[in-house]
Amino acid sequence: KLINLRVSKSSIDVPVQLRQFHMDELLPPMEVPPPSISSTDPTFVDEEWLSGSVQSVISHYESEDEDVLRVRPTAFIRCSRGGKTRALKEMARRLKSSLHASVIFVSFHDFTPIDEWEATDHIAALCRRIAFAARRNRSETYFANFSNADVKPQHIVEWLGNNPRILLIDELNVLEYYPVESKISSRFAFYLKKNFLMQKNQYFVFSSHYVSAAGTLATYLDISSPRLVSIIELPLIRKVCDAREIFNWPEMNLRHALFYGLVPALIYLARLENNGEKYLPFSKRDNGIDDCIKKGIVTNKSVRNLFSSFITGNKHSVLEPLHELMNTAENEKLRWIPFHMTEVLRRFASSNDVFPPLEPSLQHAMLKINKLFEEFYDTNENSGEAWEKLFLIGVIVRVLSGQFDKVILPLDSSKDYSISFNKELTSIVDVDEFVGRFTKPDRYPHIEIGQPKHAAFAHYDLIILVHESKKKRKLYAYQLKEGSKIPDDPVDKAKTKFEACVLMRGQSQGLSRSTKNWIIPSTSQIKEFFGESGKHWTPEEWRKLMSSPPPS
Repeated sequence: KLINLRVSKSSIDVPVQLRQFHMDELLPPMEVPPPSISSTDPTFVDEEWLSGSVQSVISHYESEDEDVLRVRPTAFIRCSRGGKTRALKEMARRLKSSLHASVIFVSFHDFTPIDEWEATDHIAALCRRIAFAARRNRSETYFANFSNADVKPQHIVEWLGNNPRILLIDELNVLEYYPVESKISSRFAFYLKKNFLMQKNQYFVFSSHYVSAAGTLATYLDISSPRLVSIIELPLIRKVCDAREIFNWPEMNLRHALFYGLVPALIYLARLENNGEKYLPFSKRDNGIDDCIKKGIVTNKSVRNLFSSFITGNKHSVLEPLHELMNTAENEKLRWIPFHMTEVLRRFASSNDVFPPLEPSLQHAMLKINKLFEEFYDTNENSGEAWEKLFLIGVIVRVLSGQFDKVILPLDSSKDYSISFNKELTSIVDVDEFVGRFTKPDRYPHIEIGQPKHAAFAHYDLIILVHESKKKRKLYAYQLKEGSKIPDDPVDKAKTKFEACVLMRGQSQGLSRSTKNWIIPSTSQIKEFFGESGKHWTPEEWRKLMSSPPPS
């Protein structure tokens, strides 16, 4: 029997023929098999993460709502093609072997994508996918026969009965959230809460590209007082040597790992690209960038807020279409993935469709960061240049976001500094001559950054001139060392006087100190300087990833 259904979306009527659904098409709930996993793809989660995450889910599953304490659903949040689906499948299989429960995996992506006509009935869309996951005829591998099945919410409720159950939903972010008054999203959330959350031995887990989906769902679960969501951070690679072996990429190095945000799935896709095929999520990235530009939300303020998120990880500082290009850490913090963000900065700075155009100095700085990340990716393993480039990125980010620290770049955060870059002067070896090449800015306050490039240039890898006003300026000098060695006293016969000479050691100590006229920031101060995104990119973290002895 076919039922005519006509759904109107975006003023387009879409006729759909729904076939009658019969309960005997389904296996008993406890016999639903776990999702299959490709035997050719490597795993992106390790045993330590999987065991800990499963135990966390089980503890929620065995709880029930009380007067004050309410059970939290669990979310996996990560960028597009970041390994969420594989992680959910691994968890489903482990849960099935650990519990006497019905474990049901559904997806709004891949082979069971949501159709446009389903967009106004989220509950029915979910029920069709639950029915497909529980189908009795396992030889029926395509969703087509269930995509138009008239599976009603009560069908699934009756089928589940009193059986213990865990529902795992992949790509929940695909569902569009409607205003509360429309009831579409709130009814969907209530259905989930009533049948997969409130009672003991009933639970659901979901994945999403971006953290805002978790917050929105939490709001709909309990309108008056949003229910919290437990976010489990998907694992990053722990050792480069292990990643080389797992992904069969012997040439992979530390810089590759950092460039792809230490995200195992992205690193694996990058390795596949080396074989000449396209696997990395370029289209997802381009869509996010295009969305920002078309909506007219790329402004001087929003870009500076974006740089602020590099330090703070605050999701509210990031344009929402870019959320799915970032990694999500504990407490809903967002972290930059250089592979994605370099292109974001390049497009925002150079696109003719950004209107009004960004400030020229801001555009220049964004392109500078883009170039530094690309150079970082290609630097020689033991040249020392990688640390210099990352530190310069950190400096530029601090300037553009207007967030300064008290030790490494102790400037006034209330001031709006413009920024420029001295040309790379490869022939100059004298400090006074180098500083003399700095130019007067068009506006104040202003920061000019210079990089001495001659091999014979003593002491300094970076010099920063801060123009506080026409008559007041300050000079800061920096030397970058990946190891623990303290170089010679920077004080020499030069007339140039520095406000501070800072030694950025990759192997620092617990306390900051001054010695030989160097200010030496502590490990914690260096991490604080690099913020939420950059704190994993310092040489201190490199050694953990490489498991090599500290350099001298």
